[in-house]
Amino acid sequence: MVKRSLQASLTGIQEAKRAFVRKGWTQDNLSAEVNLKTRQPIWRFFSGRLVEHHTFIEICLLWIGNGNSSIS
Repeated sequence: MVKRSLQASLTGIQEAKRAFVRKGWTQDNLSAEVNLKTRQPIWRFFSGRLVEHHTFIEICLLWIGNGNSSIS
C-alpha cells in the first residue's frame, strides 16, 4: 500500500530551511507556490511532521526546480 503521508528527514528539513531563508520567502509565499490554502502543511513539513504525499512532492519539486538539487 502506498503511504498517504511523508515526513522530511532532519537533513532535508535543514537544507530546505536554508533554501527558504536564501529565497527570503515566508510560509505564505511557499504555500501559494505549492497552491495550498493554508500554511499548516508548510509548518508541518518544516517541523518534521507528516504531510500529504502530494504536498511533500510539490514542496520538494519547488526546491529542486530552483537549483537546490541536494535536497532529497
